[in-house]
Amino acid sequence: MSNQNINQNGLKWGPFRLRIPFIHIKLLPSEFLQGLIISGATALAGAPVVESLGLTFMQAVAVCFIASFLITSSPIIFGEPMAAGWVTPALPLVIAFFYTKGLYTGEYNDGTAFKYMAAMCIEFTLLILFLGLTGLGKTIIEKIPNALKSGIILGAALAAFYQIFFSEYERYIGGTPIASFTILIICTITTFSEPFKRLAEKNKLLKIIGSLGLLPGFILAALVGYFSGEIVWEFKNAPLIFPPVGEVFNLTSPFAIGFPELSYFGEVFPLVLIGYLLLFGDFITGSEIIKEGQKNRPDEPIQIDINRSHNSVGIRNLLGTIINPFFPTQGALWTGVHVIVVQRWQQGKNVMRSIYDGIGSYYLMGIPLLFFFGPFIDLMKPLLMLALGVTLILTGIACSYVAMSLVKKNSEIAISIITGFFVAFGTFNDVAAPWIGISLGLVLCILLIDNKKNESKIE
Repeated sequence: MSNQNINQNGLKWGPFRLRIPFIHIKLLPSEFLQGLIISGATALAGAPVVESLGLTFMQAVAVCFIASFLITSSPIIFGEPMAAGWVTPALPLVIAFFYTKGLYTGEYNDGTAFKYMAAMCIEFTLLILFLGLTGLGKTIIEKIPNALKSGIILGAALAAFYQIFFSEYERYIGGTPIASFTILIICTITTFSEPFKRLAEKNKLLKIIGSLGLLPGFILAALVGYFSGEIVWEFKNAPLIFPPVGEVFNLTSPFAIGFPELSYFGEVFPLVLIGYLLLFGDFITGSEIIKEGQKNRPDEPIQIDINRSHNSVGIRNLLGTIINPFFPTQGALWTGVHVIVVQRWQQGKNVMRSIYDGIGSYYLMGIPLLFFFGPFIDLMKPLLMLALGVTLILTGIACSYVAMSLVKKNSEIAISIITGFFVAFGTFNDVAAPWIGISLGLVLCILLIDNKKNESKIE
């Protein structure tokens, strides 16, 4: 097959391109095996969040299944060259919102939490589609001061750290302290350690460990937790199970429980705005990673279109809202997987014929197979709080250094810290109110930043 045919294969529909698994996408065993474990385990990290909103564990599994199915549609149905994922940095802010609303208790409360979630998803989807169809997304993002962007991202980090280490310490760490600190140490090293990365360049085993993302930390924490008595497995499910998608639709869909009140849309708009800022950042990150890899793969020119990406995310999020609104999963990029796939792709066509082969194989050709395998669900159940906890912590670390990289001037650093604090901890009538931080940050940007004058920088 010629290079041109590889790039253009699939069925074009509108601005998108459908690539049918095994016909337009080649199965790569190494990516498939990684995805089989990592995609399934990581996707299930959302289950504890859903349980806290009032669904049963198996219903929470169905929510994760729906989200995973929609995420995998990104490269296959829409032809997006990015490994799709959650709006992960928004997760701690969303949890904080429901917590202060008294809706993060494990009680269903007549579906009120999911009406708020529907308001987030509907507003988020409409915003994405509007900015994608008009092409205004890039323009708006460019006009937002870096200090305000930094503060919002820092706020997500602070919310994550506070939740893990203070407000819900017993839930995340207190019950399994040895396993929790094991997974945190291992995952932090493999993700952020410069000495580890340097050694991995010279050692094939360390390189493989580093390429497996969170999996090595999961495995070691599970073993440590088992032998320390912190983790106990109970295998109750049948070998073959079917996630109760119908039950989830009846309990969460706005077409089943009713659409949210107009006041709900106003309450959640700050979270939606924050979500969009994070989403656009992911668009840029994913594009830059591809452009860097493209230098070594001129044989497969990748078509990057931010407006098309907006529309693809908007359409699949619309479908998700109809079936099951779950705002944190409606993102565009799983950075870790995206980096791993692109690194393999840029090694040459003999290693990976097409980037779509790598992403499609990692995402199990569009079918989240492990959600139908009962023993896997049983195996993962005691580890889900570990997965969610380490996801939030690593998200917090990543958000922290990204936030600080955006600001240079003394005034910008001050604005970022103040904005971040109020985004994370600002309340109005005892309910989380990130709009306070956004509003305050905007005012401070106007009052403190003088773009015409060079300020001294912190050395």
